[in-house]
Amino acid sequence: MILFRNLDRKRKAWHDGVAHATLDPEGPGVARLHLVPPKPVLFGNPPSQLLINGTWFLPVGPSWAAVLRIFFEELQRCCTDKREISPEEIKQIEQAVVAHVTKLYPKTDRDLILNDLKEIVTLAVNIATNHDVPEETHAGLNLEQYSRYMTAPHRMDLIVAPMSTNGRRACPLECACCYADSGQVMDIEKPLSTEDWKDIIDKCKAAGIPMLTFTGGEPLTRPDIVDLVRHAAWFVTRLNTSAYNLTPELAAALQSASLDGMQITLYSHNPEIHDTLVGKKGAWERTVAGIKIARDTGLSVSINTPIVERNRDYADTLRFVHSLGIHCVGCSSLIPTGGAVEQIATGKALTPEELKDILREAVALCKELKMEISFTSPGWLPSEEILALGLPSAPVCGACLSNMAVTPAGDVVPCQSWLNGQTLGSMRTETWRKIWNNKTCINIRKNSAAKPKCALKEV
Repeated sequence: MILFRNLDRKRKAWHDGVAHATLDPEGPGVARLHLVPPKPVLFGNPPSQLLINGTWFLPVGPSWAAVLRIFFEELQRCCTDKREISPEEIKQIEQAVVAHVTKLYPKTDRDLILNDLKEIVTLAVNIATNHDVPEETHAGLNLEQYSRYMTAPHRMDLIVAPMSTNGRRACPLECACCYADSGQVMDIEKPLSTEDWKDIIDKCKAAGIPMLTFTGGEPLTRPDIVDLVRHAAWFVTRLNTSAYNLTPELAAALQSASLDGMQITLYSHNPEIHDTLVGKKGAWERTVAGIKIARDTGLSVSINTPIVERNRDYADTLRFVHSLGIHCVGCSSLIPTGGAVEQIATGKALTPEELKDILREAVALCKELKMEISFTSPGWLPSEEILALGLPSAPVCGACLSNMAVTPAGDVVPCQSWLNGQTLGSMRTETWRKIWNNKTCINIRKNSAAKPKCALKEV
């Protein structure tokens, strides 16, 4: 069965911009596909990138990219809203794709075009739904190699909620390790309006950025968060939260607005340890209640845990998370900015050897419990050691390359942790091309991005 959601009503020429389609939007097994073209070059044919559910990147050559783009266009033409497509409509779409592609490649056999279409769509859906895929699928350019063809990051983090407004605390928690407690950039006089953020979202789409993350501060403190998520339905959308303010009604509204995933921060299975690290008594109960609400609503939930000396019993936290029915987890060491600077300076961050021991135990446990685990902090351990532990990949810096961020004032920064006051331009007043080609942005992309280190350690 194929369900299709038409989220791009404005039609473009087949070779322009990011093309998008969502297959089976009601799931299970949603496949949200974005075909991201490379910037034009004088010589050669660099691949496009097929972004699958905002997580997997599949290099796609020019001919397959043309087939996919035309397929997406024909889906848009056939459907005006999400619904099941009939077998007759599928045949009509396939015939239309063949007709368009043969105009581009006149000598290509029609059966070959159809076979290619079915192969690439099946492969994308299998990747999205965690089916086994051929090992050679992952061959191609890595992010650093592909960076010279990029015109925008794959993800923009929208910091829609500041930590405080006019010195008055807006975030309900005061986490000891919070990177967002970073001075004036997170304490603003007046938050941007709903329309301001919608305009920024529209500009992200025009720039060809296929994925948005709503973050903060605490994004659930914004009364218009559902409206903003709904406005961003074209994108792969995620939301980072403590779940402190999550209610069943809000969770249902976010799901209806097409939120693709929610990352919830839980520091520990132990209420006392969690409450100490977030600076509020009773926070553990509310966060765990929020996890259960998100889970029961049917949202895709992952749990994030920054690991420090105080919560080093991470294996017990993983067992607790597994008991809640959550199978996707991520952990990190401290990001050297904001409140974490003091934690690092006072010896509350783990040493590399301590961190390696914890990760080794965590990887073995997750394998036993059939949980997916990732480690997201570059620079704390060598890449070869991270891979030797059995983690799926070694983290690299994505600043100014795979991810960037917009501050509560509408300014673009290299990443959501880069909140020291250095901005690359205003999303409200400057063109995306000017921001992307800002000298500082280019230098960070050249010297730090895609490297196994955190550039903030050098700032």
